[in-house]
Amino acid sequence: MVQMSTSSRKALVFVVTFVSYGLYHASRKSLSGVKSSIKSDWLSNTSGHEPLFANEADAKHFLGSLDAIFMAAYAAALFFWGWLGDRLNPKYVVAAGMIGSAVTLTLFGTIPKWLNFYHAPYYVITYIAFGLVQACGWPSEIAIMANWFGKGNRGFVMGVWAACQPVGNIFGSIFTAMVLPLGYEYTFLLNSVLIAVGAIVVVTAIDSSPNEEQEAGVEANRIRLLRRSNSNEPHHNFHGEPISLFKAILLPGVLAYCICNACLKLVNYAFFFWLPLYLTDAYHWEESQADQLSIWYDFGGIIGSVLGGYITDKMGKRSPLIVAMLICSIGSLYFYAHVGPYMFWNALVMTTVGVTVSGPYNLIVGSISIDLGSQPALAGNTQAMSTVSGLLDGTGSAGSAIGQLFIPIIQDDLGWKAVFYVFMLLNGFAILAILKRCIIDMKSLRKLRSGEESPLLNDGEGGEHED
Repeated sequence: MVQMSTSSRKALVFVVTFVSYGLYHASRKSLSGVKSSIKSDWLSNTSGHEPLFANEADAKHFLGSLDAIFMAAYAAALFFWGWLGDRLNPKYVVAAGMIGSAVTLTLFGTIPKWLNFYHAPYYVITYIAFGLVQACGWPSEIAIMANWFGKGNRGFVMGVWAACQPVGNIFGSIFTAMVLPLGYEYTFLLNSVLIAVGAIVVVTAIDSSPNEEQEAGVEANRIRLLRRSNSNEPHHNFHGEPISLFKAILLPGVLAYCICNACLKLVNYAFFFWLPLYLTDAYHWEESQADQLSIWYDFGGIIGSVLGGYITDKMGKRSPLIVAMLICSIGSLYFYAHVGPYMFWNALVMTTVGVTVSGPYNLIVGSISIDLGSQPALAGNTQAMSTVSGLLDGTGSAGSAIGQLFIPIIQDDLGWKAVFYVFMLLNGFAILAILKRCIIDMKSLRKLRSGEESPLLNDGEGGEHED
């Protein structure tokens, strides 16, 4: 095996985890990018099957239900996979989720079209399974990144890395637009093949921590010694023991950010799931055009994630910038609701929405997740990272699951503008959830300027107990 320097191994871990979670996200774009096509297929009987639904409204509600079912399964599984990720080698958890995603995505989107097998319960079951295995990724990816990258420039490093989500969305949209003329079933197949290949790379190319090989050897020697001595003494892990979900949610700052993320992820994933369909419904643009235009939301997410991480590193606190971005998001959402059918202006305002919605979301589930999972209250215990990140993302996904059920109902009854007004209200709730944390951090920054306090970002996010 070729020996690599630590810096080279870190770079490889960064790239492989970035690409692997980008593939997770690209696979989720398979359905959202072809909703118009799959809805038409369900309503027609030209391919040897009766219509799956009687009218377009029923089909749209079912699509909303699928989104909600996916997010509910994803949320429930995040708590489990986050808990398990602190107890197993996280790279194997990531790879298992990728293989499972490839299988379930093919079963959901490709097999029914090929076999003319259209049954609503089948779609529900396979999409639930897809949500369950998709949840393997994020907590374990975060745990791997936390093992390799310390506190130095964490905001910038994780801001760049968390951009894997919008980058994955962009490539997912590109893949969809490229393959869609062949048939929507091939978008599912292509993403399945790509994520399966990615799983092989994860297993073979990286270690879960800098000392993985050394620790494996030490553990094997320890087991041999214990067997020889028949010792009954308990083994104490140098890195600490995994914590329960209940203990994790009681950590300073965790509950506030869980509530914030429940609101913010609902809005972010509403754009993820519904933006292409909104553009085709509202402006009657071609589905491939809508897929390509929706990329600008993800470009905005990349900008917000990277700049936000860099700025919060310089500030020494994260919550003030998160709140500022969320305040700006209310204005950008209002303008987007009224921008009209002008592609240039639509793309421009959409990018601004991405900066102010997707940007802070990426910071919360990336940089802040690691801050909360490595705060002083844990006393150096590194075995809590996956649990905390799973809890944070899981509560966000639970909120998003509820929201996806109501979006088509609100749209049918009140129109798309009402949907955007609901998004504005939800981001207001997200601000309120962390407002106390923001006020505390602003006071801390004022003390810092006057030389009364040390600029410890980790203490600012998780170490103070006013939360």
